[in-house]
Amino acid sequence: MLSNFLTNRALFFDQFDLAANNVVEMARLLQTVVETDDRSDLEAMYKQINKKENLGDDITHKINLYLNKIIFPPLTRPNIHALASALDDIADAIHEAGGRMYLYAIDEFSPAIKQIAIIILKASLEVEKAVKILRKTKKTGELPMICRHIKNYVNMADQVYYHAVADLFADEKNAIKLIKYREILLSLETSVNKCKGVTDVLNTIMING
Repeated sequence: MLSNFLTNRALFFDQFDLAANNVVEMARLLQTVVETDDRSDLEAMYKQINKKENLGDDITHKINLYLNKIIFPPLTRPNIHALASALDDIADAIHEAGGRMYLYAIDEFSPAIKQIAIIILKASLEVEKAVKILRKTKKTGELPMICRHIKNYVNMADQVYYHAVADLFADEKNAIKLIKYREILLSLETSVNKCKGVTDVLNTIMING
């Protein structure tokens, strides 16, 4: 029985680790997109983001399959489902941000876009760290600290977004360009906000497992 429990624990947390790492890799790609001077590689990087979003969907599907087959999961079923969905939501949001950049053929990225891309990566790294800690124990002072860090990143992204949108409406005379950049900024901000979804699940897990 103990052997089965430990095996089941590894099955789920291996997938959570993969999902969190996939999010970090997507965030790194996105940051590279907005920072690179070599525009010839942009399409290839967008394709990589798309490929990794599909990988995230596969991981989420595999976790749900495990839930249907395994009697004694390491966390409650609702919490496993919520954590898998929250990680997938981050991947989806990053994918949407990259997709809008590609669709709108953006090749000039504002300081605000670059700032939020960095924040997405930092928040994603905190998410990855939290998932690794969760594999070891739910009762640790590190998880609440990581949740606070992510919340701070969400607040930072909100501020950058609001100021950037205000500047767009004040200075941008091209209505189409204004709409494009506002939508991209919103997708980027949403990517950071989705990281907070993971902290909500972590808080629930720390309370009731």
